[in-house]
Amino acid sequence: MLRNKRTAWTAALVVLLAVAAGVAFVGLRDGGDLEPGFVAQGSSGRPPTHEADVQLPIGTLRLSSGEPLAEIAARRVGRSGAESLEAAGDASIVPVAWTFRPTLSYDDLLGYPATFTLAVTAGGERVALGEPDVDLHQAADSGDLPGQDLIAVVAGDGDDLRVEVTYEGEKQVVTMRSGKVATGRAAALYPDGPRTYGTDPDCDARGAGEPAEIANVDAGAGSISCRIDPLTRTPYLPDLGWAREGHVWTTLTVRVTAPPTISWIPTGTSYQVRREPVTAALSGAEVARAPRGDQDDRSTWVRTWVFDSPADAPADPATDAATGLTVSAPMSAVRPQDATDGPATVPFGVDQTFTLRH
Repeated sequence: MLRNKRTAWTAALVVLLAVAAGVAFVGLRDGGDLEPGFVAQGSSGRPPTHEADVQLPIGTLRLSSGEPLAEIAARRVGRSGAESLEAAGDASIVPVAWTFRPTLSYDDLLGYPATFTLAVTAGGERVALGEPDVDLHQAADSGDLPGQDLIAVVAGDGDDLRVEVTYEGEKQVVTMRSGKVATGRAAALYPDGPRTYGTDPDCDARGAGEPAEIANVDAGAGSISCRIDPLTRTPYLPDLGWAREGHVWTTLTVRVTAPPTISWIPTGTSYQVRREPVTAALSGAEVARAPRGDQDDRSTWVRTWVFDSPADAPADPATDAATGLTVSAPMSAVRPQDATDGPATVPFGVDQTFTLRH
């Protein structure tokens, strides 16, 4: 399977290079000079002088560029015959390279588009570099990071070189000389990708009842528990696209477990467990995608919400903590009708407000 994936990646590169080669022929003057718009796979053979990282929802794209050149050896751009090729007029030859490193596991990347587009601008003109299609399986699991070295010819002296990276319609622009990135709606991905938050205190599935009564409840071989997965804040999700400017998508997953029946310890009577709907609220946020119950079984039910949240969540700078997550998952143990000893119902479940900690 891995070989097939590598073959697919190689094929994608071949297609990209074929397109680049077509542009290169257009960008050659009759005398052999390289016009702006020329693009070919190749390297100047010199170390890069500028580097910058661009955060995408699927990972980190590291860009590098070299000092602009007036000429380059023909063999370095796949040409034979002439020993060297020169940039036409006041144009410049610019080495550009990229490598991609996923920041999510392969399972988490499922459903994400794997393509992005690259272009460079200089001297007021734009040169398209192509649309790589990253093999996310290979990149995430094999450690073999995809990348490419390119030679582009741009207008002017190349000192104002910028690289455009576009993912699902959202463009980020990197000024290579300074390394600064105009992030647009991708700002929440910086500095290191989507942020995750844990909850404090721990979720307590027995906390919504009277302690004295809950102490007399026995789950037997089952368990009464609650877990809140780390909350993820990201500006992009495959099914919702990019969040609006100044907002992010916050994903919350709650897992509550209780057996179908529990025992009232003083009498040994078996009580039926009744579940009520699980609800959640995040202060300052609106529900963008409501939860479904398609992961439920007889003992555990799972609910996942996506909230439309402000990107600048209220936080305590000293602790990096934000408050305002409330989760309710009420349950009750119901005594059978033919039993007379013990309480008719024993309420329990989740009814908590949490602090989020990064």
